[in-house]
Formats: sequence, C-alpha cells, structure tokens
Amino acid sequence: MVYIILPVFKRVSLTNSFIESVRGASNVDVRFVIVDDETSIYSNYEQFKTNDDVIALKTTGDVWWCKTVFIGIEYLIDTIPSDEFPDDIIIIANNDVRVQSNTFNILDMLDDNCILHPLTRLKDTGFVVSSGCKVLSWFPYITKHNFNIQKELIDVDMLTARFLCMKGAVLLKNGNISDQLLQYHGDSEFTLRAKLNGINNYIVTNIIVTLDDNDNSAINQKSITNYFKSSFNETKSNSIKQKYLFLRCNFGVVKSLLIALSMFINGLVKVFLRKVRG
Repeated sequence: MVYIILPVFKRVSLTNSFIESVRGASNVDVRFVIVDDETSIYSNYEQFKTNDDVIALKTTGDVWWCKTVFIGIEYLIDTIPSDEFPDDIIIIANNDVRVQSNTFNILDMLDDNCILHPLTRLKDTGFVVSSGCKVLSWFPYITKHNFNIQKELIDVDMLTARFLCMKGAVLLKNGNISDQLLQYHGDSEFTLRAKLNGINNYIVTNIIVTLDDNDNSAINQKSITNYFKSSFNETKSNSIKQKYLFLRCNFGVVKSLLIALSMFINGLVKVFLRKVRG
C-alpha cells in the first residue's frame, strides 16, 4: 500500500488538483492521509472526508507544518499492522505539486535504506528548482543545489518534502518528523538525520514532479529591513531560532550556534547583493 501524507492549510483547490493528478497517474493502491491545520473551518477535511481513498484528520489548529506531518506519520504507525508497515510506501507531499505519468516509477527504486525525491520543475516554465542540497561546508555554511541532471541519482545531504518517498522500514529506522520545529526546516532535519544514520538521500533526475505554486519571496528578498524582521519571526524561513533548533536536533550547542550565525550572515550578504544589483 502507498500512503501519501498531505499536510494542508486552506487552498482546497490545490489539494484537489494534487489528488486528481495522483489518481490519473497511478495504477497502484494509494491512500491519501490529509491532515488539516485550518482552525475551526477545516475546509480540506470537510471537502475530502467522505472520499473512499482519503483518510481525513484534523489538528487542533495552527500547529504548523512539522506538527501536522508528525500527526500524519503517528497515525499511520499507530494504525497499520506492524508486520505490514515496513513494506508499505510512505510519501510526504505538498499539495502544490503535480505528479506526471512516470512519477510512480520511483517506487520501484525504493529499498530499506534510502529516501528518494523526484526532480522538481516549475509547471509553467519547466525550470528546475531545488529538490535538495549537498552541504559543501557547515561553517561557513555553504550548500550546493544545482546538479548535473544527466546523472540518474544525485546523492544529497538534505531533501525537500514536496514528494518525499520512502519505505515504512526507513521511517521506523529514522523516526518521526521533529515536532520541535514549526513551519520550515522539518524536511531538512528529517533527511539530514537520515543521512547521519546511514540512510541514503537521492534526487532521481529522470522522474519528475511539477511545482504549481512557487513562492520565491525569501530567495528574492531585497529589503534588509524585512530580512532582519523575518530573521526574528519564528514562522518565517529566515528565522534564526528555527534554524538553530533544526541544527540542534543533530549537533551540539556551539556548532549549532556557529552554523546558524553563518546562515544568517550568508542570507544578509545575499539580500545586500540583490539590493545593490537592483
């Protein structure tokens, strides 16, 4: 069985488009685990709760992405028989991606010691966007996101969770998503932890998902004032505290502080250069 955990907050139309793309592309038995984090209204939960191939769950509202995914994984671990879980396929996905006709070929490549992610392209332009990164240096913090996509498998240290695929055995070995984080870095922490535990992380370049709703607000930011504001806002990707907590899950206090500081300085330099270049 294939289970797709789908953490959602509003955007019902995107959820529907994602589900329909999976239904149209897959000839395998798929169950969607929709975990709705929308307070009070729970529009996704209400929309999909009667679908035969959907398991609809609700959070207490506003627990953010990491806890929402945590709840979905916890539900599967608690409900799937323990003798079946290791061989089941678990996918953590975002509702703003669309699967293609060959996307589910990735399942044939899974084993008990790997996490895989398809190559991600923008839906409208075909431009390749990051599915993961290789850490070239922790301090100063330097990562590589652009790879030679002529290679079928690209070995990376961290993957995104746009369409993160693994067997249940890998999830049992690596543990749940950290619920110490809020909205960002949960996928990076989970896959970095896997890498440190000897599990392989790969981007599969000949298998594609497309990204429907690309938000480049952080990487295109040109305002130094806004960068500082977002760096002290825990709900933003630039949050220094959240970056520190992400690192602290796997490293000591001093190393985590130094890397988080390097991340902050790197981001500040990039914003400054964008501002200068216009």
